[in-house]
Amino acid sequence: MKKDEVRKIAVIGAGTMGHGIAQSFAQEGYRVSLMDSFAQSLERARSLIASSLNTMAGEQFIDRNSIEDIIGRITFTMSLEEAAQDADIAFECVVEDVKAKKEVFARLDGLCPPHALLASNTTFLNIFDFVETSRPGKVLIAHWYAPPQVIPLVDVVRGPQTDQTSVNLMSEVLRGIGKKPVVFNKFVSGYLVSRLQFALQREVFYLLDNDYLSPEELDEAAKWGLALRMMVVGLVQRIDFGGLDLTARNLEKPSFPPAPLEYRPRKIFELVQQGYLGVKSGRGFYDYRGRSEAEVCAERDTKLLKILKFLKML
Repeated sequence: MKKDEVRKIAVIGAGTMGHGIAQSFAQEGYRVSLMDSFAQSLERARSLIASSLNTMAGEQFIDRNSIEDIIGRITFTMSLEEAAQDADIAFECVVEDVKAKKEVFARLDGLCPPHALLASNTTFLNIFDFVETSRPGKVLIAHWYAPPQVIPLVDVVRGPQTDQTSVNLMSEVLRGIGKKPVVFNKFVSGYLVSRLQFALQREVFYLLDNDYLSPEELDEAAKWGLALRMMVVGLVQRIDFGGLDLTARNLEKPSFPPAPLEYRPRKIFELVQQGYLGVKSGRGFYDYRGRSEAEVCAERDTKLLKILKFLKML
């Protein structure tokens, strides 16, 4: 199958990632079936998609007059059979649970056309160890980042039996909707970004728990000192600019002791026990009360879109 022959996308799971993936494809003219087992999840997805599209229109990423057509290309359904019918690519975005994913893939294999690619959005599970289908050459991972309708990066991971043509097709389709696919030769839990975030979080929690600085000051330092440089030189090239000899010397004789590997954070567990779960509950490390989830997400997305608009000029 060729990129231009892909017409319909099925997205299974309408949560944080699913609705954004559905929106991404609908914006580029694809027919999309967004499936979830809960009507409430589908209604939330519809509301968040509408809010996101209005934010994009406000930043002139899309024509406001196209919003109705974009939403019209998405079918919201509780039927897996309806979602899978005539699908050329199916994205599984259900809970990170082996049994759940194994079941979804088995059903998609029986319902989707034989030519369809079956992709998982899993972050930590090696689906190639437990997913069983009649089309192993067409099974792969396509891992997106929140908010998926804005963030360009998608990790594409081949399995031991994945055909190169499947990897190529997925990469071409993703590039066609403005994404930046990065192909992994084999599975590694967390890929790159999640692994780095996990390592960074140990230091973040250590600094916050010991009151070295506030969450707001920590984020200021990360944005203006770390993230800004990363946008230009990434992680590996930064070492070239700093000098490999200097980095090697610091590895042999570290200039500061890192947070212990066994460090157990305190503050985050205290917040969770109090019911402060972040944006979705109105409060986390920051206080979001007085604004809806859609309003907070719109503010974030507006800033991300402004950055993307600038980066396209470089």
